Amino acid sequence: MVRPAEPEGVVRDDAPRTQLLRDRDGPHHAPDAIDRTLIDRLLIDRLRRNGRETNRLLAVQLGVSEVTVAARLRRLEDTGRLRVTALTDIRLLQHSQLAFAMIDVSGRSAYDVAADLARMPEAMSVTVCTGRFDVVATLLGRDRRHIGDLFGTTLPSIPGVANIHGCVALDVVKFDSSWAVFAPETPVTPSPQANGNVDELDLAIIGLLQINGRRSNRELAAQLGVSEATVRGRIKSMLSQGVFRIQAVCDLAAAGMSAHAILGLKAAPGGVNALVGALAPRDDVTQINLVLHGFDLIAVMIAPDRDTLLATVVEQISVLPGLLGVQTLCSSSTVKHAYAWTWMV
Repeated sequence: MVRPAEPEGVVRDDAPRTQLLRDRDGPHHAPDAIDRTLIDRLLIDRLRRNGRETNRLLAVQLGVSEVTVAARLRRLEDTGRLRVTALTDIRLLQHSQLAFAMIDVSGRSAYDVAADLARMPEAMSVTVCTGRFDVVATLLGRDRRHIGDLFGTTLPSIPGVANIHGCVALDVVKFDSSWAVFAPETPVTPSPQANGNVDELDLAIIGLLQINGRRSNRELAAQLGVSEATVRGRIKSMLSQGVFRIQAVCDLAAAGMSAHAILGLKAAPGGVNALVGALAPRDDVTQINLVLHGFDLIAVMIAPDRDTLLATVVEQISVLPGLLGVQTLCSSSTVKHAYAWTWMV
């Protein structure tokens, strides 16, 4: 497995946490006096596994006090490095079709065009790029006809959109939601719909947990006017069905991963599976989509900085067996990222 350099806020599971803290602290210092950065890394690691793990259990696992845990979590959230949210199956939005719109802009600022795209509920992410295209938008459609309307009518009507290269996703192979680009406002998306697995109360619980995944059952029950036991049972049921998972999400830039890019990859005939097999284990590749038209795969790559990202593409990605070519669209600005909605892969 190829791993990127560890950014601040991430720790690998190479040693038991309590032992790691005690070893670093030494026998003559109180546990709360250890390096705070290490505590933050360990907290993030634990909360990526289970965002609702209690402060008491976190304190036991890390060998520090509950007061320290609460203070460090508050600081991580207040400084915009961390959010704990309910990452919810995107299919609740009743939009099962995924497509990528790669747009050439003319006669208008790409940032203004991206702002218009971001107001579309169907746009789950919008990124201004350097490279072959000016803006890339990830779109959801109810069905193929809806996707056709978006590409044929909605997108061309936006001033400044000169040309659109569309790729329809055939399959989502990897979708790692550990990283995001935080925005001050909640991104607008299609409204989630009740179905055979969830009802309106379930959707209300999900909505609150997407804002703050660590809200207690008591808080949720009081806000929704139901019993604490009802909330507890609903959350347990939805977790077991894979409707959502509650975990920590880190802001890319705040965690030291200041560069990311969209890669369009073309595989040799019959070489797609081998290419996926080489890319999927990489921690610096967060998304992989099998697509139709133009490319075979569209992937998202992250890195500490742009130089590292480009060097990785040139020295490691472009030389993978079976790869005919790769287009690298480096992000200049991510205008929208509805990170609370994910593909459960």
